[in-house]
Amino acid sequence: MTESENVSGLRGADLARAALTAARKRAREIEEGRALRRGSAEANARRSSARPDERDPQPLEATLSRLLAEAGWEAPAAVGGIIHGWADIVGPRIAAHCAPVSYEDGVLTVQTDSSAWATELRHLSSTLLSRLNAAVPRRTVPGGTPRDAIERISVLGPNPPTWRRGRLSANGGARTRRVP
Repeated sequence: MTESENVSGLRGADLARAALTAARKRAREIEEGRALRRGSAEANARRSSARPDERDPQPLEATLSRLLAEAGWEAPAAVGGIIHGWADIVGPRIAAHCAPVSYEDGVLTVQTDSSAWATELRHLSSTLLSRLNAAVPRRTVPGGTPRDAIERISVLGPNPPTWRRGRLSANGGARTRRVP
């Protein structure tokens, strides 16, 4: 600045301070103009920073647990783990004669290899229920309180032989079966 441009009458350090303040103000105006051209101020506020936030990469285990909790799949997923580790929970003797078949709406269906084991498992069902529910988180019911993941064990006996095919079959069910 020359003497003719200095109309305010400032000199020395005061003149330097005034020039610095004017330069900062102009830089702020330029930056605000850039932000308006690029988008909203909210877009600039969402820039990445040194601190972690929800946009950062997350561990797979944390992401899966959050997904299971949001979808309400915690109990069915845990029951899937029980089906996989069936022998560890019920013991090798029981696991040798029966296996879980399905799980739906709080009912675990178990298939046995003989009718004697089906009867035995029906007698042991209350003990098995407490063991299984101790290993599984409670399930949430829409609009209700959390309930046990497994409410009932349905025991199926061995699969009986079918007479639908073969030489002992009734032709289309029209006649009774003939014994040779």
